[in-house]
Amino acid sequence: MSATTLSIRTEIDPTPCTCGSGLRAVRCCRLTSAGLPDPANHAVLDPLLETARTARTANHNREAERHLLQLLDLAPHHREGLRLLFEIRRGEGRMAAAEALIARIAALPPDVAAAHVQHAQLLINQGRHAEAEAPSRRAATLMPRDPTIQHILGIVFTETGRLAAGERHYRMALAFGDGRDAALLGNLAWNLRQQGRLDEAAATYEATLALRRENARGLAGYAQVEAGRLRLDAAEALLNEASGLAPSDRMIAVLAALTRLHRGDPEAALARIEATAAAIAPQSLVATEYAAKGQALERLGRYEEAWACYVAGRNFQRERAKRAFDPAPIASRLAAVKSLFMADRLAGLGRPGPIAGAATPVFLLGTPRAGTSLLEQMLMQSPAIDPADTRAPLPELSRLLPALVSGFGGEALGFPEALLATAAGEQRDILPMLANRYQALLRAAGATTGETRFVTDRNPDLPWLLGFAAALFPLAPVIHVIRHPLDALVSAFAQDKLYEGNAGVTLRGMATLFDAQMSAIGQVRGQTTLRYLPVRYEDLVRRPAATLQSVLDFIGMAADAGELLTAPPRAVPRVPAHRAVHRAAHEGAVGRYRRFGDVFGEAMPLLSPWIAQLGYGEQRDLAA
Repeated sequence: MSATTLSIRTEIDPTPCTCGSGLRAVRCCRLTSAGLPDPANHAVLDPLLETARTARTANHNREAERHLLQLLDLAPHHREGLRLLFEIRRGEGRMAAAEALIARIAALPPDVAAAHVQHAQLLINQGRHAEAEAPSRRAATLMPRDPTIQHILGIVFTETGRLAAGERHYRMALAFGDGRDAALLGNLAWNLRQQGRLDEAAATYEATLALRRENARGLAGYAQVEAGRLRLDAAEALLNEASGLAPSDRMIAVLAALTRLHRGDPEAALARIEATAAAIAPQSLVATEYAAKGQALERLGRYEEAWACYVAGRNFQRERAKRAFDPAPIASRLAAVKSLFMADRLAGLGRPGPIAGAATPVFLLGTPRAGTSLLEQMLMQSPAIDPADTRAPLPELSRLLPALVSGFGGEALGFPEALLATAAGEQRDILPMLANRYQALLRAAGATTGETRFVTDRNPDLPWLLGFAAALFPLAPVIHVIRHPLDALVSAFAQDKLYEGNAGVTLRGMATLFDAQMSAIGQVRGQTTLRYLPVRYEDLVRRPAATLQSVLDFIGMAADAGELLTAPPRAVPRVPAHRAVHRAAHEGAVGRYRRFGDVFGEAMPLLSPWIAQLGYGEQRDLAA
């Protein structure tokens, strides 16, 4: 009989985790459940935990960290050890590590709402509101009457554009709390302002400031509401008060500059931005400040300096904010439109009829900065035409369509492919259902009333959703506002808005978006029947009454365009966001691109064909 020697070799992987927690990867983000200690045995580590907690309380974080890393190497799912290490990493600003740790805590049994709340708050503080929805929802499931959780849900839904849902959760938070939370009331007021419910927003800001007047951001938010109500003196007074409380707050400073610009005082606007620049030197202005400075310089006729500001703002977004142009989402949307919107493929779709008693949508179609807001300003002067601004629910309905198709027994398809599935069986009921929901959502949001005959919809996704809009409302008029491509390009580039795929950060990006959206519009126009009227921006500026009259006649609205245009601004159920920054139509908006010289080289390969196709030749584009 021979003796056998058993040799056991233990391999220790010392590779640190890439999240930055300080733990070994196999004890952190590469952790598996095999071989984990029983949580019931964690008590033997209590002395080590107490040592770490004592060091943490004494603010000896390096000592606390050393003990916690030892503890968590022995017991990777030790909840209190993870919590203490999370607090240290969050305090250090190491957000990737903090996020990994709080996600691990939230996944541990028992399910604790507080961990989900902390996870959601961490994501919200990084501006990642869409990702914060899942932990927020889970926390609400565990503690539905907690006002903090309902407040967080209100923030998530508001910041992801679902304003009605955000308002609902803010009001639930107020009902579950004592109703005197100034931060909560301020967030509700901001939500109402975004919905265009400016009178309600003003009243809510008044309630907020009654609780705590020393609230600079609340005063600034109220100022924006007052600007939207065309009460510019009140807006400026509020901004002055806010500046007194927070003289170094750059958001308040740029709002004050924009207010002066809106009042026709570019010198004062420029002085305000230059004061900020001097105060923060050698730190750079940010994109919003560069855009405001550029607009002030442009109005002062200092075009070369203005363009340099616009370029600097976009450089900031690319180089400092890391916003690189990605053409992929734009190309994907165009490919989907081209593949689906073919006459033979659409032939089987039903045609929902008019909805009794409902307002007729008037789709104001245009690429970014084409001038749809100018046309909406003119149309909403009629008491029978209310504006939905960019808030109409077509994108929401496009996301709902695939769920309805599969819910009615059809295939699991994405949008827009699911549209074709509505041609057969029970799915033929879906388009009329969605058309009714479109109207119901507008009514619920207060965008339309019983007296509304027409409602303008200028959703920025309309170039992509034109075929869907035509499927829901085949008799609705489509007014296509067309502007010189280079003027539209300048107007978009001179702002700080990013657009799809971060297209706004480069001239070529904006040209790519223009080219793709115009191609999508052309595809749908060529393959479907639309009630379509093209209108030139230049005509809206130079011949406003005649051009508006042609639009009113086309949609079937009996009104005198000249009288509408000379009447005082009309009160509407929901005030469009553009009213606060609206500038009366002026000749300087036509041919704006000419002021900046030869700066459009990277955009011209994409825009030159459209300039020719749309009839904007050298002899025509500025002709009176």
